[in-house]
Amino acid sequence: MSNSLISYLILIAMSSPIAINILLPALPNIAKQLDIDISLIQLSYSLYLCALALGQLLVGGIVNHLGYRKTMILGLVSFTLGSAIAGGFGNLEGLLIGRIMQGLGGAIAMSLARALLVDGAGKEQASQKMGYIIMAIAISQSIAPLIGGFINNALGWQIIFVVSILQGAILTLLTLKFVPRRAHQKHRPSLKENLALYRQLLKDSNFRTYAIANTLVAICFYVFVSSSPYITDGYEGGIHAYGYWFISISIAFMVGGYLSTLLNKHLTLDKTIAIGNAISILGALLLLVTQLLLESSYTALFLPMCLVTFGRGISQPSNQTAAIASITSQSSMAAGLMGFLQLLSGAIFAQCIPLIVNSTPKLVFFLIFTCMSLAVWVHLRHWSKTTQPTENN
Repeated sequence: MSNSLISYLILIAMSSPIAINILLPALPNIAKQLDIDISLIQLSYSLYLCALALGQLLVGGIVNHLGYRKTMILGLVSFTLGSAIAGGFGNLEGLLIGRIMQGLGGAIAMSLARALLVDGAGKEQASQKMGYIIMAIAISQSIAPLIGGFINNALGWQIIFVVSILQGAILTLLTLKFVPRRAHQKHRPSLKENLALYRQLLKDSNFRTYAIANTLVAICFYVFVSSSPYITDGYEGGIHAYGYWFISISIAFMVGGYLSTLLNKHLTLDKTIAIGNAISILGALLLLVTQLLLESSYTALFLPMCLVTFGRGISQPSNQTAAIASITSQSSMAAGLMGFLQLLSGAIFAQCIPLIVNSTPKLVFFLIFTCMSLAVWVHLRHWSKTTQPTENN
């Protein structure tokens, strides 16, 4: 796999994380400008996640009918047009419709970036290359809230979407260059056959374990990201401080992603996942303790979460690679189903966040610790079963 193609896949993978995170620091301000409740403006985040989930569930079947090239272009057109609608109307309805279109397009881009990587590099090489994609996502997540905060203060929240419009246009041109015109099988499965393939994936214990573990760890991140703008709304430093502190989360994720590329050269996927999970659950425990015992501050909130995301950066590339590679002939469908499970769960939890923040904010941190604990249990339970026969021999 050439460096230019990997660079293209990295840029594709960055598009959706930038789009979803660039609006985060502006959400409280948008709610005030439009004079609506935060639970309504939160829909711009949770509906994006829902659209990402639905899009990734459908992307495998679309690829089987259209091929990678046409499917990617379709996704980028939806992403770009949705960005224009979200920023162009200046009201809640336009914002939500645009975010749904953004999410559907972003789902195709994210899913196909992973599938093309696994198809092009193979399972073992992909686990190493996936770490570079994770690092790129971390960079995009780190700069997006900061950029969004500055644009919101200087030009208004609607101009934020110009960034995504430019992204979509550039990536469409690159797709025409890097993605083959015919990169799909001649047989086009029916809806019934596609559903059968999804059932086959869900019955596979390897896919089920790694997808569930990956989803539980991701929920921790979604819960934190969707709650932190409201939790920190009264903190000293305001929206700019939030943007700068968010960089620490993304840097931790990026460093973890880089470390995963090194670990996967010497360790099995399961050992790398176990290391990442151990670090993440330690961070989740520290986050819970600091929020219960210490005074509220950016330091007490973000530093323990850095540990959680550092561990996630280590475990996620291996979790995703193992899940996608469960059925090598249908990597795009495996990637899509995994993304659907992760993002739908994230959307459900994200939409519940305003209720939790308004009533019992500390519950957010219990939720993060619980999800991380379940992720550790799911993986260790499966790992012990797969290694037991070898140990007995």
